[in-house]
Amino acid sequence: MSLDVTADVRALYEALSAGEYEKAAERIPDTMLFLNVATGDVGRGRGAFLEYMRGWAAAFPDLQWTSIDVAGAGDRAIAEYEMTGCHTGPLLTPQGHVPPTGMDVQLRFCDVLEFGEEGMSQLRSYFDSNTLLRQLGLVSGSPLHAPDRRAPLELYAQTVDGTARERHKSIVRRFVLDVLNRQNPQAAVDTCSNDFRWHGGSLGQANDLKAYQRVLVTLFTAFPDLEVQVLDTVAEDDRVALRFAMSGTHLGEFQGVPPTFKRISGSGMSTFRIDESRIVEEWWQGDVLVMLQQMDVGPAKLRLSR
Repeated sequence: MSLDVTADVRALYEALSAGEYEKAAERIPDTMLFLNVATGDVGRGRGAFLEYMRGWAAAFPDLQWTSIDVAGAGDRAIAEYEMTGCHTGPLLTPQGHVPPTGMDVQLRFCDVLEFGEEGMSQLRSYFDSNTLLRQLGLVSGSPLHAPDRRAPLELYAQTVDGTARERHKSIVRRFVLDVLNRQNPQAAVDTCSNDFRWHGGSLGQANDLKAYQRVLVTLFTAFPDLEVQVLDTVAEDDRVALRFAMSGTHLGEFQGVPPTFKRISGSGMSTFRIDESRIVEEWWQGDVLVMLQQMDVGPAKLRLSR
């Protein structure tokens, strides 16, 4: 690694230490893959990085990042830093929101950064989630645990939510992460009801969860590396609207088109209906024609759902 790149990485974490998230994000290419190893969350580019950092800032309004060390060799760098703050805002997790506990947190992080021709190509962020839970008083039996003031661990980030809107958005985010980005149709049982109905626009319809899981199997066979990036979420009453970008490599049959081995990307929107903490219905809209055009074919007979 050149000294210039090492200096660039150091400047990134110095900007974080100063609370200048926008300035730090200027050093993140839109193509960079961001992975939160502790939670399994995956994102890409400046937007994902800013969403991650602003999530911490919302949960810990007095947040302080302290850069400890940066070291680099070849096309990789490692950054060690520390977070301190008081938990007075909702903390977003893959399972939902943890309401404020009023607890002080001091947590060490380690990031591994990889570089390519366009700069940073991947950032993997590591921290000990159990240490975070213990310091928040959410681990039974820990010295900080106070059952009269803290949520028990089995309720962590689920029914202890402060608002239905945030809880509903968290359920949808968990669905995107566990089902779509991990290409795991079986995981849908954790977030969807058995009578879940899927309205796929030009792709057809699935009238129960098992039928929808078959749709997913077909989709993941066509795009084994499918990645869905959440761009916006809006919740009101029992509905969550989600705007997304998606990409994947066409390695299996899709809409009657044999594998082209092309990288396909697109965007769309989904509206989810939530009932009793389960997704019971989804209306999906994506530009399938654009995807087909990227495969160098015209409109094909749509037959994804059965």
